[in-house]
Amino acid sequence: MTWEVVKVSDLRARALRDRHYTTKRPGGATVGPPGRRLVLVTPDGLAAWITHHPDPRLVLDRVDAWRCTLFRNEGPRLSSELVREAMALTAQVWADHPPTAGWLTYVWPAKLRSTNPGYCFLAAGWHRDPSWRDPTGRLIRLRAELPAG
Repeated sequence: MTWEVVKVSDLRARALRDRHYTTKRPGGATVGPPGRRLVLVTPDGLAAWITHHPDPRLVLDRVDAWRCTLFRNEGPRLSSELVREAMALTAQVWADHPPTAGWLTYVWPAKLRSTNPGYCFLAAGWHRDPSWRDPTGRLIRLRAELPAG
């Protein structure tokens, strides 16, 4: 198994979160936003993933989707493979509560060194969401469908 399901207070997940570009206040006791979340870490502690499934009535966009709120890979594994495996594990663990709108994540290109922001998600089957525009002009929203079946 590539991923281990861990507690929101897992030290490895917290360390990776603290090095992620979205972290504003490193050192927090837990990872991810409040609510239903699934925290995954690779056995070597070199990658972390957080899936969040908020109540659609409580999020600004009102979209019922599983959201990748953090992905960081500092290890040798291909990031797109880790993304696909994290999505599959989430679908397995949360099979009883699938969202109606698939997956969402947001990428902030100016904070990345990549010339192709979000490439690992795109390589894993995600696509840029042309129906959404960030009012600040900073973020790109990526989407993926749930597997059929």
